[in-house]
Amino acid sequence: MTATIIDGLEFDIPLDHAQIKALARLHRQQLGDAIYHEDQHIGELGISHRAKIAGFTRQLQPEERLAFYKIYNHELRRLAIDDPLHPPHAEEGVNIFLLVVIMAIAAVILYFAFVRHVTG
Repeated sequence: MTATIIDGLEFDIPLDHAQIKALARLHRQQLGDAIYHEDQHIGELGISHRAKIAGFTRQLQPEERLAFYKIYNHELRRLAIDDPLHPPHAEEGVNIFLLVVIMAIAAVILYFAFVRHVTG
């Protein structure tokens, strides 16, 4: 059993699913924190994460590498879906009733501002 350290997390070979998921959570947290810091560039941080992972996975067998990426990517996708700051319902379309009310208000304003003065 060999151990490798990535971003402060120790990885055993053979792979442990909990360790891979912890790394994905750490990377997601670091990317989320980088959004609010001007001194960090998200792209550079993402490339750094991928470079560290690629360096680690080079020592794995092809089947283990595939399993690692499958677990890591699945956990990142799950974290993106379960993001409390950006819930899925927040990206739904505009309420149709609200749109109709706004259009009616705009029509009334236009009528009293222009049409009534031109025709009357």
